[in-house]
Amino acid sequence: MLQELADRTAIVDAVIAYATALDTRDWETLGALFTGDARWEYSGSGERLCGPDAIIARIRTSLERFDATHHLNGNHVVTVRGDEAEHTCYYQAQHVRLGLPDGEKFLGGGRYDDRLRRTPDGWRFAHRRITGVWSEGNPAVITS
Repeated sequence: MLQELADRTAIVDAVIAYATALDTRDWETLGALFTGDARWEYSGSGERLCGPDAIIARIRTSLERFDATHHLNGNHVVTVRGDEAEHTCYYQAQHVRLGLPDGEKFLGGGRYDDRLRRTPDGWRFAHRRITGVWSEGNPAVITS
């Protein structure tokens, strides 16, 4: 029971580290959160990427154009099965680009569905699927 609680905490910590790395643009930390064979999917565009380098390159290109982002996670559900785990949570992601005439913010909400693997360096994402559910604000913040 104690090991399961420790694993659940470590998995949620990895999810939080992902959000923090996005918002601080800490690409090295973000890359270290994935296994070497990790897969990443984004439902909004149908993208499917494999490997930390491709994943980080995509995320970096997307986020570096914003003046700020703020990712929040909640409603974590974790299931641990030995050295494998499943995790889901909701997210809200604020995106800010200053100086746009129709508004500077775009807020999106959705769900992360993850599979994680225990490694010698801790729990790492083997697969992350991002599903957008709703949004509000100026879409030009993320599209232009």
